[in-house]
Amino acid sequence: MRHRAETSLAAHCRARRGEQGTSVLEFALVLPVLLAMIFGIVELGYIYFARATVGKAAQVAVRYAVTGNGDDDGTRLTKVIEEAQRIIEVLPGSATVTVSSWETYTGATGTGRINDAGAPCELVQVEVRYPYEALTPIIGDLVPDDMVLTGRERMVNEPWLPCN
Repeated sequence: MRHRAETSLAAHCRARRGEQGTSVLEFALVLPVLLAMIFGIVELGYIYFARATVGKAAQVAVRYAVTGNGDDDGTRLTKVIEEAQRIIEVLPGSATVTVSSWETYTGATGTGRINDAGAPCELVQVEVRYPYEALTPIIGDLVPDDMVLTGRERMVNEPWLPCN
C-alpha cells in the first residue's frame, strides 16, 4: 500500500511539472484588463467628483450673491467669486468664474451684464468653468484634452434695497 501511495504522489508531481508557470501566465494576461478596469473606475469617479464640485461652487456662489452682502462697500462681485473659488480649490488647476445679471427673469437671454451681480430683485447667474485634467495616465489618454466641466446657477436677488 505504501508503494502505491508513493507512486501516485510521484505521478502527480510529474504531471504538475508541465503546469509550472501557469499561474504567472494567467496573472500576466489578466493584469492589464484588471488595471484598465480599476483606472477606469477611478477616473469616472473623479470626473463625477469634479462635476459635482463645479456645480456646488456655482450653487454656493449664487446663493451668496443674492444676499447682497458687500453691495454697500463695492466688494460684492469679488466676494461672490471668492465663494466659488473656495469650493473649487479642492481640484487641481484653476477655474473661471463668471457672474452675470439681467434686469428681469423673462429677459434672461444672451450673456446679460458680465461681471455684474445685479441690483435687488434682478436675476443673477454664476457660471464656473473648469478645464478637466485627467487623474490616471492610462484612461486619461482616452479623455479629450479640451473637456470643460461647467456649473451654472441662476437666482433672483433678494430685495436688500427697494426694487426698481
